[in-house]
Amino acid sequence: MVVLIADDHALFRYGISLALEGLYDDVTILQASSAEETQRIAHEAPHLDLILLDLMMPGLNGINDLKKFVETLPPVPVVIVSGSRQRSTIRAAIESGAKGYILKSSNGEILKHVLPLVLSGELYVPAQAVTPEEVSQMAEAEGSPLDENSDFNPDFKSLTPRETQVLKLLTLGYSNKEIARSLGMLEGTVKVHVKSIMKKLGVNNRTQAAIAANRSFRGAASTLN
Repeated sequence: MVVLIADDHALFRYGISLALEGLYDDVTILQASSAEETQRIAHEAPHLDLILLDLMMPGLNGINDLKKFVETLPPVPVVIVSGSRQRSTIRAAIESGAKGYILKSSNGEILKHVLPLVLSGELYVPAQAVTPEEVSQMAEAEGSPLDENSDFNPDFKSLTPRETQVLKLLTLGYSNKEIARSLGMLEGTVKVHVKSIMKKLGVNNRTQAAIAANRSFRGAASTLN
């Protein structure tokens, strides 16, 4: 896997590089510190798979420049890595062509979940940073199978009490490791629960499960407590 980290802070690029190298044995890391350098490397790099992009660096002045900038890049997924958790910024990033949005305050483990999701063609946004309505709107804009007009009808009643607890934390953006720590479980057990949850809800990934839960649990908060 070839990943381009575009950020004007060398220490941040170093930290992301270490996280990626700790997660993958076959990852190749490329680095850029400006928009111009990002464009050049992205077009020159063979077999580029993913771009992790900061919103603020020389040549890229925040969300207002993002759409035009993404259009200048090769057709590979772009994931924004930013310190801003403003809902309007996250929505605008997705609408501008980003396939994911990671908060810089997130645990490095989040990459283990986000990268496979985005590389498979799915969308990722931090559930704790947006309202349920905004998550649904962004997913629908991407042609999500959870469209309001579809026949999607998840069976939440089939979830066990423990699976319901796991789903609640999943919707808050917790990683498997964080869920395990919060509920006093083994991480492997959490993975089994997540897999069972997705099967019972008829969804393909964690993001879709979170969208479904946010949409359906709004009127049944007591079920999650």
